[in-house]
Amino acid sequence: MLTSEERVEELHRRMAVMKDMKSRREYRIKTAAAAALCLAIAVLIALVVGRLPVIQPQSEAGIAAASIFAGTVFGYILVAILAFCLGALVTIFCFRLKRRMDEEEKERE
Repeated sequence: MLTSEERVEELHRRMAVMKDMKSRREYRIKTAAAAALCLAIAVLIALVVGRLPVIQPQSEAGIAAASIFAGTVFGYILVAILAFCLGALVTIFCFRLKRRMDEEEKERE
């Protein structure tokens, strides 16, 4: 049987756990929404860039540069998506690295 003080302590512990779970869920939702927004912006910019007029290079050296994507809108979209994915991966890596360093610092203390 628990005493009144133990019940209150258990109640506070459960409330802290529930609050932590809620804040983690909100963080995940916000992160997913931000990632979706960034991806949408990257695709929109790629579509706008795809509509711009093509500038012909002045020398022979510039003709083959990035010719894999020349003439199609899908090339710009592909480059935007790849750039977004790379940025997202680097950001996730940095956040996890910082979190790991913070946890190691707490363990040392």
